[in-house]
Amino acid sequence: MSAPNTETVSKREVAEHFSSISNVYNERNYQLAGKRAKYPDIAIRHKYFLEMLEGTSGRVLEVGCGSGQMQLDLARRGYEMYGLDIATGMVQATRKLLHDKLPNYKPRLLVGDIEALSFPNDFFDIVLAAGVIEYLRSDEKSFREFSRVLKPGGMIILSVRNKLNLSRPITTGRDLVQSTPVLGSGINAANKALRAMLSLPPNGGIPGKRHIPAQLKRALRAAGLEPTDHSFYHFAVFPRMLERKYGEFCSKWGQKLETFRRSPLGYLANQYIIQAKKR
Repeated sequence: MSAPNTETVSKREVAEHFSSISNVYNERNYQLAGKRAKYPDIAIRHKYFLEMLEGTSGRVLEVGCGSGQMQLDLARRGYEMYGLDIATGMVQATRKLLHDKLPNYKPRLLVGDIEALSFPNDFFDIVLAAGVIEYLRSDEKSFREFSRVLKPGGMIILSVRNKLNLSRPITTGRDLVQSTPVLGSGINAANKALRAMLSLPPNGGIPGKRHIPAQLKRALRAAGLEPTDHSFYHFAVFPRMLERKYGEFCSKWGQKLETFRRSPLGYLANQYIIQAKKR
C-alpha cells in the first residue's frame, strides 16, 4: 500500500481547484491536445482507457468524470453511463457537454465522494477512475468501495502517478525517502520552510501522492481486485527546466517513447494505468 503523502490536499481543496478550471478543462486537454507546448497526457490516457475497454459493454461508473469526454465517448458506444465527481463545476461541465453533443441523452451524474459511493452492491460492470485516487490520503476505502459496487467479474481501470519514474532519479529518490514516516515528515517540513524563507511561489496545480506499481497491485488484490493488464504513459524524460523552456520539443520526443508503454522501459514514464477484475 502506498504511504500517505503529507502534502496531499484536502477534499475541499481538490473540489475547489477542479471546479475553478472546469470551464477550460475540456478545451485544454482534448480539443487542443497536441497543439500546445504541453505533453497531451490526459488525451493519451483517455485513448489507452478506451483501448482497455474494447470488447466490453454494460453499466459503467466513472468516478472523477471531469469535463465529460469519457461520458460522451462511451455513451455514444452504447454503455449505460453513470458519472460522479467531487467538484460541482466538473459535473456541471459534463452535463453541458452531454447536452450540447447529445441533446436527447439523459445523463446520470452526481456530486459525490468515492470513499462513500451511493450505489448498491454488485451494481456496475465497469468502474473507471482516471487521475483520482492520487488525491486521497490512502487507497483502502476507495478500493473497498470500488470492489463493493462492482459485479463479480467486473472490471476496474484506474490511473496513478508512477513513483518509480526512472527518468527522474532525483524526484524518484525523494519520493521513496518521503515514504518513510520520520524522514518524509522532516523533508516536507524542511521544504516548506525553505520555500517560505526564499519567498518562492507555490508549485502549479495541486499535489498528489505517487504509487509504486507493485504496491498498487498488492493493494488491489487485498480489496478483491485481481490485476489483469497495465500500461505506462507520459514519458517525461527531459529535465523539468528544459520542459518549461522547450515544451513543444520535449513533448514531441516524449510521445515517441509511448511505443514502449508496455515494456520494461515503461518505468521511464510519469504515469501508470492498471486494469483489474473483481474476483
